[in-house]
Amino acid sequence: MIKNNRGQSTIEFILTFSATIGFIFLFVKMSINYTNGFMVHHATYMASRSFLVIDSNDDKPEDGDIKAFNSAKLVFKKYLPEAILAGLELKSNNPGVAGHLPVFTGVFTEFTQRFSSGHIGGRGEITYRSESFLGREPTRSESYTQTCQAIKTVTKKSCATLNTLDDNGG
Repeated sequence: MIKNNRGQSTIEFILTFSATIGFIFLFVKMSINYTNGFMVHHATYMASRSFLVIDSNDDKPEDGDIKAFNSAKLVFKKYLPEAILAGLELKSNNPGVAGHLPVFTGVFTEFTQRFSSGHIGGRGEITYRSESFLGREPTRSESYTQTCQAIKTVTKKSCATLNTLDDNGG
């Protein structure tokens, strides 16, 4: 009996081609996940900056947080269009609420994505969390007081017309 090896190269080609295509799709999906994650994290960081610079100019961190959080949401939507990841909800972490420390003041968001689009890597969704806690140390009023004190020391004048603290956070 004579062995027939016809078709062996076709089978090898199909196996290696399908494995190669599977890895390509896996890496493309992973790169899309990384890109989405970086975009969400950048938007969260910019929203956190906005949240922290818009305060009511006093030492109580809970005062003015509604205005600050609304500004943070606007900045978040500006840096992260709805087309990228729809339905992301920005949340804030305020000190004084449930014993949070001032260092952990900022905003965060959570979103889910599938890790891969095929059989390689699984089909389950993974929850990603992007948080930016820049801290409110010192507060804006403390910065104003320290800057005013320095101006008074150097110029021996009132600092009311010489002191400007401004950052739009966006």
